[in-house]
Amino acid sequence: MYTILLLTETTLREHDVQRIAQLHGTEEISIHLLVPADAEHHRLIDALDEIALGQLRDALDDDDDQTPQEAEQEAMHAVNASVDLLAAAGIPAHGSVTGSNPVPAAVEAAGLDDADEIIVVTPPHLVKEALHRDWASRLRDELALPVLHVVSGTDRVIS
Repeated sequence: MYTILLLTETTLREHDVQRIAQLHGTEEISIHLLVPADAEHHRLIDALDEIALGQLRDALDDDDDQTPQEAEQEAMHAVNASVDLLAAAGIPAHGSVTGSNPVPAAVEAAGLDDADEIIVVTPPHLVKEALHRDWASRLRDELALPVLHVVSGTDRVIS
C-alpha cells in the first residue's frame, strides 16, 4: 500500500479529496493527516498575502486571535471532518493535531509511517512560497521524499 502523509491547515474540501483519490489511479493508498493547532498567526505575512491576492478587507481585519484551546478544537474538527471525507472516497485515513509548526511532526511521522510521499494542501501563501518558507519547501529541504503542494480548492500545483 502506498502511504501518503498529508498536511493541511483546514478541513479538506471535497474537490481536494477527489483530486488526491485520483492521483495514483487504482493503486491502494492510505493517508496520515496532520493539521496544526495554530493560535499564533504571523499577521504581517498573512496581511501581505491577502493584499497580493486582492483581499484588502481581510488584510485589514485583525479578528484572528484564538486561544490555544480554540485552535486545538478547530484543528481536531478539521482532522475529523477530513478523515470522514477521505473515508467516504474509499481512502483509509487517520489523523492527528500538531503544534503550530507542523514540519517537525511531519518529519517524524514520515519516518514512523514509512511514507512514500507528502502532500501539502493549503490556500495560497504567496509571500511564504516566494521565500520558500512554506511547508512544502521546508519539507523538501528536510526529507528525501516527493512533496506535492496543492492549492486548496483548485487544480493548481506548486513545484
